[in-house]
Amino acid sequence: MGIFDKLLKKNTAPNVESKIEPHTAGEASQATQEESFVYGVEDVFQLRDTDDLVVVGIVKGTVKPGMAVYVSNIGDDENSTLLTTVQGLEIQGKPVEIATNCPVALRLQMGSKSNIKIGSVVCTRDMSVNEVHQAYINAIGNAYVAMRKLELSEKEIEAMSIADMVEAWRLFSWKQSQTANTDSDADKEASRSKIERLAEALIAKIFDAEEIHVVYNKRTGEPHMFSRTIDRKDGTYMCTPPDILVIPKAYAHVYAATYSEGDYELKKIENGEDKKGIYNFFGSTFYLNGACGIDVIGPQTAIDASKLVPPPDYSNTPQINIPVTNPDLVRWMLLMGQMGKPDSPDKETVLKLYHNFFLRELNKATLLIPMKKEGEIPTPDENGSTVLKEDLKIQFPTMKGKHERDAVRMFTDWKRLRMEYDDSWSGMLQPVSGMIDVFDCAINATKYPEAGCYIDKEMYQLAVSKSEK
Repeated sequence: MGIFDKLLKKNTAPNVESKIEPHTAGEASQATQEESFVYGVEDVFQLRDTDDLVVVGIVKGTVKPGMAVYVSNIGDDENSTLLTTVQGLEIQGKPVEIATNCPVALRLQMGSKSNIKIGSVVCTRDMSVNEVHQAYINAIGNAYVAMRKLELSEKEIEAMSIADMVEAWRLFSWKQSQTANTDSDADKEASRSKIERLAEALIAKIFDAEEIHVVYNKRTGEPHMFSRTIDRKDGTYMCTPPDILVIPKAYAHVYAATYSEGDYELKKIENGEDKKGIYNFFGSTFYLNGACGIDVIGPQTAIDASKLVPPPDYSNTPQINIPVTNPDLVRWMLLMGQMGKPDSPDKETVLKLYHNFFLRELNKATLLIPMKKEGEIPTPDENGSTVLKEDLKIQFPTMKGKHERDAVRMFTDWKRLRMEYDDSWSGMLQPVSGMIDVFDCAINATKYPEAGCYIDKEMYQLAVSKSEK
């Protein structure tokens, strides 16, 4: 009986994505490949009376006792790398001197002194970043999906990083999609419950993180909103609710290379000492910008805004104290602004669709006009209404507009107003209808012009007709 007896019996589930065919112990001992390998950890076992550690997984390449190896937690925000030695290996309970492309247990010297866990990668120094990452993905898929079927203990969930959870969720969803046509309703409900449990844990991990990274759009200066437009084949189109893309620190360097040119950039959102930075960032993104949720690493792992930050409840708040926000209007302004000038018929169709949604919201919006006053304004009543005195002088900014008309500057919320005007300016609430007969309206005219819009009387009349339908 070997030192790893019974351990490998747990490693019988197929690899979710890997196409490596396991070799037998005899085939492995006859391997002639160079001594170079990568290996994702699928389970970990402590040994008595020693600081060595036993790990279980599938080796890609060739491993022998005595080899110096690196152990890395590439899915962790605080990635640590350990240099250690392979003390021994076993296949199916039998000690062997070599293993190639097969399930194998490794004994790692002083392994218990480091944070080696499911998803850790053991490898020689010549392995590429892609090979190491694939070993990590395979280990997460084998351990959490193929073997455990996402039935995870609280201890296992606690040990997982943000990236671990996202990859397990993604692989589990992919596996479920392969049997979606044959699964019973009970099976589907059980799968949804597993995903919801993991999503709740993922949310807690995100809010406890030191930092996250978010894809921003340089045109708008705001988090880029990802939405798909679906052709219903009946002359109509549908937009999926726009989400922002969240990247954990562990993956930030990879995504930074992807989102470092053109209209994109990756920005760090720090949580701060009070651990409220990420929560507040999400609240602003959802309830000022109109984003509908987040995609963590990719669209397969999407979380609705209400699951992260509940919508503000103003049911018992006097009208005068309710903050000025227009997320349903800003959403379409940002989606239009981040597109730029359409350079294809498909993009022109999408832009027209966004514009129609924008017009429907425009007539509903109550906006802020920057204002300075000479004299006192009587205190408004609980509904925010007041009667102005005859000698009161009010100053508000205008700009050169189109069609020989000046335009008044209006803002969707205090955040945008303060981007242009300091605390010496207050604000006056007005819908576009209250100004359009005298002035055109420049909404959110800031240093990001693509994030704003210009409304003349013709466009406003079109908005009225859209809102009446």
